[in-house]
Amino acid sequence: MAIFKYSNSIYKMSISNNISVLYKVVGVAVLCALFSVKSLANPTNILVGLEPFPPLVNEDGSGFVIDMLNGLQENSTLTFNYQIMTYARAKLELKSYRIDMVGLTPKDSETESFYQYAQELSWHFDTTVDLYSTSPANFDIKNLPEGSIGTLIGNADFFAELAQVPREKFVEVSSLAQLIMMMARGRLKVILFERVAMMSTIKELQDDLSTKVPTEFNSPESPQKIYYQKFKVIAASLAVANDSVGAKLKKQLDALLSDDTAHYFKKIAPYAKLPDNGIIE
Repeated sequence: MAIFKYSNSIYKMSISNNISVLYKVVGVAVLCALFSVKSLANPTNILVGLEPFPPLVNEDGSGFVIDMLNGLQENSTLTFNYQIMTYARAKLELKSYRIDMVGLTPKDSETESFYQYAQELSWHFDTTVDLYSTSPANFDIKNLPEGSIGTLIGNADFFAELAQVPREKFVEVSSLAQLIMMMARGRLKVILFERVAMMSTIKELQDDLSTKVPTEFNSPESPQKIYYQKFKVIAASLAVANDSVGAKLKKQLDALLSDDTAHYFKKIAPYAKLPDNGIIE
């Protein structure tokens, strides 16, 4: 009899423990659901991963694009928190749901795999992408060898698709300054990237280009000069997750960005009017 009472007591304790665990599980599920509903209804704290894209996005967290997003905070409940990182990492963070938005993206020109987890805003502005080299002979990129075209990390796949050249021709590095010095020293034949970011960085590096690059690597056509040739005009945008939360955020941002945002980019407008090819002075 004592054994039966003892066993019955254990049985009741087991049921009580199971019910307690069940309540905890249900409680956690309810809390998660509530937070999920809240985030769907009103996402406010937006984590943004941005590739350095001076002067649109600078390493120190300033830039014209950031000025534009900060302006949205004044007329909405949104708060943007910026993390400056490579484009490759930004895409990975978005895919893993660790951030809410990435930029700048080549609108409608990314790879098919990108659009499986990301969707771009309707907002965009036009940017010009150029080829850069110490010799215009290198602009025939279809005949360049493997590992001779440079761009930033995370950009080679869609540039290879746009240029219709093998991905193996590309080398990716983490900064524009590194790209430019590699080209100037003959380690890369050509650089492929956006005009404003490239030209502004080249001008900042003029002293290094004239003092730190061996004479034998200077262009025979124009010593210590860099040539450019227009490659393509690409609309730049921002992207959010390709899910219901991302769709709600996209709708909110598209409404906020429906007003004219051109005034944020007045200082870079002259770059679009440059000739299709020339020498960076």
